[in-house]
This record gives sequence, structure tokens and C-alpha cells, in this order.
Amino acid sequence: MLKIISQLYGFSAYVRRFLYNKGIINRKKLPVPVVSIGNLSVGGTGKTPLTIFLAKNLQKKGHTVAVLSRGYRRKSKGTVVVRNRERLLTGWEDAGDEPYLIALNGIPIVVSNSRYQAGKKAIKEINPDIFILDDGFQHFQLYRDLDILVFDAMKPFWEDRLLPVGRLREPVYFYRFADIIVVNRLNKSKNPDEITEFLKKTGKKFFISREYLKNITNLKDEKELSFLKGKKIGIFSGLGNNEQFFDTVERLSKDIGFEIVEKRSFPDHYDYTRLHLSSKPDIYLTTEKDIIKIRQNLIDKHRIYAVKYSLELDEEFVNYLEEKIFSEKIKNEKSELENV
Repeated sequence: MLKIISQLYGFSAYVRRFLYNKGIINRKKLPVPVVSIGNLSVGGTGKTPLTIFLAKNLQKKGHTVAVLSRGYRRKSKGTVVVRNRERLLTGWEDAGDEPYLIALNGIPIVVSNSRYQAGKKAIKEINPDIFILDDGFQHFQLYRDLDILVFDAMKPFWEDRLLPVGRLREPVYFYRFADIIVVNRLNKSKNPDEITEFLKKTGKKFFISREYLKNITNLKDEKELSFLKGKKIGIFSGLGNNEQFFDTVERLSKDIGFEIVEKRSFPDHYDYTRLHLSSKPDIYLTTEKDIIKIRQNLIDKHRIYAVKYSLELDEEFVNYLEEKIFSEKIKNEKSELENV
């Protein structure tokens, strides 16, 4: 039965993309270039860290960036500016946890069920020269100038199956609709050469990210990772892929020398309205996405810290993207002038 449902799901995904790609269902287009970051599977693959990295590096190059997001599980309605150019305008409840984390990194972001309406709002209040569409690979309603497909090398999408049997939102071969592929955690994969070989065969431009664990923070101050040495640590998270975070902390425990005495897994986007932790660990470790949803008095009470995590790619990645986006824009503008 699950296989039949999976086949029907794959067929509906094919039909939906076909209708948009052929123009049978129209896409709305914003007057500002749109770069989409997305994936083929459900769960965490590193989209948010990649969004933050790309936005910050485009800002360094002098661009005004705005992120467009659905704001999954936010408590607000309509179109909400989470952060404009100057300041943060709302809390995580009205923004959604991932958009709020992006905003905390100094990146303008607007959330809405309609990314087109979010874009129009951003043009009025932020005036960006480039949009980043968060989790946009399957959001066909809005035209994208460039599609970036990101995946976790620990779980290659071509070894997965369609929902509900596996974790794929679309068939494996839909990677061909991406313009750029970014692979995360390749250094932790058991078969990095096979993954690189597959990527070469796709004919797509691909880039390999590097992950960094910098410090830990309780939202009031930061401490170096060496602070964890010799301590009894509890770990918890509410992510699409909690095991990924747990594996990271377990490797960290071997490198630094601390003992993991408790491990708790919560559903993705868990809001921590009720958080009951034991007093057994010396401190608790979680993610930045999780800690921003916990009241400061609970953070202090349970000695909770978040591991500051970031992705980085070679400068070529941003340069390639910038050149591809803006050279195409100039080309299109020239073409429009010639047709007048």
C-alpha cells in the first residue's frame, strides 16, 4: 500500500512541476532577481545555514538582500516583516524559528504564505537588489532566476525513496532542475569519492561546504568549546534530523573530552512551552534554532547553551552565483530595450 501511495505521490509531483514548467499554470515574477535554496527531501539538510552564509556574503559585496520565507508554524497571519534593514521587528513566535534565526544574523526577512506578496512587501520596505527564497525548490508559484539544491552527504538523495516510503518530496531525477548543487558534510560521508563522482555525472555546477562549530552561547554570553571539557552534558534538539545534531555533539565529546549523560529528541519546530529537564547534567547543549524558543529563566535554570554552527564555501561559490544572476539580468534588460 505504501509503495502504491509513493508512486501516486511521485506522479502528482511530476504533473505539478510539468504544469508550471510548461506555463500551463502561470508563475508570478518579481522585478528583483530571486535565488532559491531548497532540497529534494524532508528534514534538515542545511538550508538555513546556507541561506545565512549566502546572504551575509552578498551583503559583504554591497548587495541589499532580503529573504522570503513561509515562516513555518509561526503564530502570525498574513505578510510579516521580521527584520528590515535597520532592526528586528518581531519575535520568533510571529516569525517562525528558522526565519527568526536568519533575522538574528542581521539579514532582512519577510514571511508569508505567498512568497510573491512577501517580495512585494520587501520591495516597499527593504528595497533589495536580490531575494533569497528559503526552502523554495518546490515553490513553483514564484519565478526563480536560479535554483540551488542542497543535500546532506550522509543521506544522498539518490539512495532515498519518495514519501511516504522514504523522505523524498520529488523523484530523484528532479535534481536536473537545479542550476547549482551544494553538498554538506562530505567529509563525514563513508563514500565521498562516490558522491563526487555522481555529482560530476550530473553535469551540474557543484560546490562542497565546510562546517564549523565555533563557540557555545546562552544568549547572554559566549564560551569557548573548551569550557565543556570534563563536564557531564545533556543534549536535546527539535530538528528535522535530530540524529545529525547528536552525531555532531558525540564527535565533539571525543575531541574535547566530556561525557554525554542524557539525550532527548523533540519534534521539528518544537516550541518548548513546557520544558522539563533533569538536574543530572552539568549543562545542556542544544542548537541555536532551539534555544531562541526557550525562556531566558529556563536557560539560566537548566544551564542551557547552544552550539554556534556555521557553513562556509569557497569564494568562488558567491562569485559564480553573483555573475550568473546579474549577467542574466543585464542580458534580459538589453533584450527588453531592443524590443521596445
